[in-house]
Amino acid sequence: MIDLHCDTIWSIWKSGGREHLAENNLSIDAVKLASGHVKGQCFALFTPMHDYVPEDKRHLSSWEILSELYETFRKEIADAAIAQMRSVNDLEDDTVHAILTTEEGGAIEGDISRLATLKDWGVKIFGLTWNWENELGFPNSSDPAVMSKGLKAKGLEAVEECNRLGIIIDVSHLSDGGFWDVVKHSKAPFVATHSDSRAVTPVTRNLSDEMLVAIAECGGVAGLNLCPAFLHEETALCEEDAESRIEDMVRHTLHVYKTAGEDILAIGTDFDGIGGKLEIPSPSGFCLLHDELEKNGMKPSVLDKMWYKNAERVFLSAEV
Repeated sequence: MIDLHCDTIWSIWKSGGREHLAENNLSIDAVKLASGHVKGQCFALFTPMHDYVPEDKRHLSSWEILSELYETFRKEIADAAIAQMRSVNDLEDDTVHAILTTEEGGAIEGDISRLATLKDWGVKIFGLTWNWENELGFPNSSDPAVMSKGLKAKGLEAVEECNRLGIIIDVSHLSDGGFWDVVKHSKAPFVATHSDSRAVTPVTRNLSDEMLVAIAECGGVAGLNLCPAFLHEETALCEEDAESRIEDMVRHTLHVYKTAGEDILAIGTDFDGIGGKLEIPSPSGFCLLHDELEKNGMKPSVLDKMWYKNAERVFLSAEV
């Protein structure tokens, strides 16, 4: 399996040394990755801003926080004996590989030249926004005025530079206007690493059918997110009681498959960035989803695409 998104490095970083990648009480660690037969785990360097910045880190700039997260990533994968994927060819052996991504484009503070530094770090995917406005664009929002806003000038520059460098653009968390700007201006496949179907669960973080088709047409993928709020509409439940259920994962997957085809399917768990009661609490549980999708008529060849082949194809397309 290739998982396109987890927030484990952020969780380890903010734990202040209490958690480590080798083994921990989170959803993702080296033991759980091996038991789940994960060949590639994307680790997002989620850069907090505003009130999300821990109090003891508020003296740091966003770029300095991102740099700290990167150093945490390097140390943790080394201590856990997990190699970093630099090329898709690295995935040919039987070991787990860490794939570096970023979340929250505000971390570069509008300095487009810093994308070259991310390239040197081995970043494969760059998330333009999280849930805040930044120098590049606007986030998903329940406010139609915000949701309709497109990329800023720096955002358009970032798209062009990511295309040039071979960094894949991630539209998860982006406003609808920003999404369509990426469709218009990106010359390379882009992805939504961890977003579900808006037609199945009508929340702004999910993707409309038109968006799913646009991602498929550009050669990108959309990763199935396990967050309860994106899987079903039972929003009356408080977060710790909300359930992430396999039956809802199946509904979303089958809808995306029917709407945009087999080549868009992927997995982006959002592990260690979501709460609730998770029916699949770690990678080892994905065999249960695999079985349910097979029972619902999904062919093994399509499941192979969803589990890893589609993600591999997109990573390969970006290698320059």
